[in-house]
Amino acid sequence: MENQLATQHCRPLPPGTPPLPWPEVRALLESLDPGWRVVDGPCLGREFHSGDYGRLLRLAGGVGDLAQAEDHHPDLELVWGRLSVSVSTHSIGGLSQNDFVLAARIDLLARESSF
Repeated sequence: MENQLATQHCRPLPPGTPPLPWPEVRALLESLDPGWRVVDGPCLGREFHSGDYGRLLRLAGGVGDLAQAEDHHPDLELVWGRLSVSVSTHSIGGLSQNDFVLAARIDLLARESSF
């Protein structure tokens, strides 16, 4: 079943938009792949693992293309065996609906790439 968030798109946030309250963060987190965690920042973090560096590089490229299309850019760290993705909305100093939309779309991309 496709996550409804994955059918949405990131949208511009007006100045003064507050971060999502914790109960909403918790509810939205439940709709994502269980690999996602709320980590310091706060931000959403997920790691992808593979012994095939090229496979991780292709996934990172796909995430980059998706980020450009959505105009919402996660931090990516690619090292041998691991791709770390960190998503937050820096302009509001926390998590927004856009972070969960992008995470759900990354989940879809990862499934299509057999992660």
